[in-house]
Formats: sequence, structure tokens, C-alpha cells
Amino acid sequence: MIQSFSRRVWRLVPLVALAATGGCFATRSDMRILQGDIAAMRADVLKGQQEQKDALMQTQRLIAIASDSVAKISARTVAIQGDVRGEMRVVREQLLQVQTLLGQSQATIARLRAEMEARNAMMSMAPAPVPAPEPAATSSGRTGNPRPTTPPSAPGSADTSTGVLAGPNQLYTTGRDQLLRGATATARMTFQELITNYPQSDYAADAQFWIAESLAKENNVPAADAAYAAVVSAYPTSAKAPTALYKRAQLVLKQGNTQQAKQLFEQVVARFPRSDEAELAAETLKTLR
Repeated sequence: MIQSFSRRVWRLVPLVALAATGGCFATRSDMRILQGDIAAMRADVLKGQQEQKDALMQTQRLIAIASDSVAKISARTVAIQGDVRGEMRVVREQLLQVQTLLGQSQATIARLRAEMEARNAMMSMAPAPVPAPEPAATSSGRTGNPRPTTPPSAPGSADTSTGVLAGPNQLYTTGRDQLLRGATATARMTFQELITNYPQSDYAADAQFWIAESLAKENNVPAADAAYAAVVSAYPTSAKAPTALYKRAQLVLKQGNTQQAKQLFEQVVARFPRSDEAELAAETLKTLR
């Protein structure tokens, strides 16, 4: 359109110049051509104006559509921000609740552990019952006063005067004294002698437990783990069984084996549900999930 308009303009230039210099020389034919070109130019101008008007209207429609889209996006963004703020508030409240519960659980664990340690300390400090000596028989068959015997020359060994082995009570007491003095290796030997010579004794389970404790004190983790496991497997009905299983779970957890520790804590709860260790294990499991 612009090129056609330009051609018409250049065609009018000579006629306009001619009319300007000497209008008397212009013929009617030239005037008709001039009028036709002017009318065509006017039509082109009107057509261009209409096209510009249409383009402007189209642009305005596109701008209106874009404005609507922007407004919708803004409204949606505001709504999403509101939802996110609400969800974050809920999450913060839940985190506060979890922290509160964890604090309570830790306090409960600490309290139960303190009670269990105090109970174990009292049990270890309590004097073991000493069996009454049997009366010695006289030549007439009647019982008389017992003959005094000398103590054995070494703990856990045979009495040099009579050749009788030390009893489980004496071995256990000696082993505990050695353990309290820090002689862990000697204490283990004494406890092992008790288990070997008196496997059915009431002290056997406790002796095996203190063997495990002495190994744990020396940071001999594999041996301590096996010793704790032996308490549970060999003496499952003893009072030391839940404590040994719980101690074993704690030992495994300290080594970073969370999955095995969880299994052991679950065994404490399942096998010894009425023990204090079961309550401790349940509280610990809450922190591991």
C-alpha cells in the first residue's frame, strides 16, 4: 500500500508543478488524471487509517486479555501464598508439639534410667545370704558343733585344708569386689569359674551379666555384645535378662546400627513387657522412628 501511494505521489508531482507554473496549459484529461490520483490517494489514506485502527483495536484486546491473565495470576499467587503461610503455621505448631513430646520422652527415659541404675546399685550393694554351716557328725552318729574351717587360700579356688571348692555365693561376692576395685579381668575369671562349676546356681545369670558389663567397661564391643546375648539365651527367665537385652540394644545403637538396635528394643518390649526396661525401650523407639 505504501509503495502504491508513493507511485501516485510521484505521478502527481509533474502535474502539480505544471498547474502551478502554467495552469492554462493543463488539459481536461490531465485534470481528470489528477483528480483520479487524488481520489486513489485518499482511498489509500483511509484504508491505511482503517488498518491502523483495526491494529490498534487488536492490540487493545490483546492488552486487555493479558491484563486479565495477570490479574488472575496475581490473585492465584496471593491465594497460594495464603495457603503456604497457613500450612507453615500448622507445620510450626506440629514441630512445637513434637519437640514437647520429645522433651517429655527424654525426661521419662532419664528418670527410668536413673531408677534402674539405683535399683541395680542397691542390688549389687546388698549382702548375699550366707548359708549356715552343716553340723559335723560325731563317731556316735550324733551331731556336734561344726568344726571351724579356714578360708580358701585364693578366691574361687579349692580350700587347701579341706580340698572343697569355693561356693557360688563366695565366688560371686569375690567377683563383685574385684569388679568394684577395677580388676575387670580377674573378676571375669572368677565369674566364669562360678558359671563353669555351678551352672544351675541362682548367681550364674548375674555372673554372666557382670562379665558383659566388664567387657563393655573396657570398650570391647564385640565381646560385650556376645556376653549380653548369652545372658538372654542361657538365662531367659532371670531378672538380668531384660536388663542385658536393653544394654545390648544401647551398645548396638552407640555403634550407629540403628536398624539392629530398633529390633533389639522391640524384643525387650515383646519378651519382657512388664519390666522397667520395656518402658525404657518403648520410649527410645519413639525417638528412633
